[in-house]
Amino acid sequence: MARPRTFDEADVVARARRAFAETGFAGTSLDALLEATGLARQSLYNAFGGKKELFMRAFLADTAEAVDAVEDVRHGSDSPITRIRAQLVKVAVEHGGAQAAPSLFTKAAVELAGRDEEVTATVAGAFESMRTHYAACIADAQAAGEVDAGADAAALGAFFVAVIEGMSTLGGSGATRATLLEIGLASMAAIPLTQRGQEQLRAGDGDWS
Repeated sequence: MARPRTFDEADVVARARRAFAETGFAGTSLDALLEATGLARQSLYNAFGGKKELFMRAFLADTAEAVDAVEDVRHGSDSPITRIRAQLVKVAVEHGGAQAAPSLFTKAAVELAGRDEEVTATVAGAFESMRTHYAACIADAQAAGEVDAGADAAALGAFFVAVIEGMSTLGGSGATRATLLEIGLASMAAIPLTQRGQEQLRAGDGDWS
């Protein structure tokens, strides 16, 4: 009869996420992973299959959270254009000066995309989902009369994926909150706002200080 597990799988995956996000897949030795998770070597193999399998569990969980965060922007209750600006502010505040915990999604995208087929496909799918959510938010802003109807929502969606993911990466490298806020403010100028859109931003919480 198999012995019952004495650990929580979700907790192990969370610990592995932090370890891999700090040092990457290649930079996290099996011994370091065992120390971070508190597992014995055989327990790791029995429960997860090995280092790569545990990495993928952690990576997929982190990726899902990254996509969910963007989906929340799409379905927020404020005006669409205000939601996009709020997301820019949030990223600047949370990531400025390397304050946020490292992202395994970002780490894996930089380290393994283009080298590992499964990671490459997952990263591409995640970025496409993010683009779709931001584009839908722009389309909602157009429907609300906040953005010029002739604007390319899909292109702006891709633009904000690049800007926001870039902001979080720069923040992880030590860029200050003020620098990230400047980037976010400048990026808003790419949106062809209508008079109504400008009024919505003035009426909302637009404090970038």
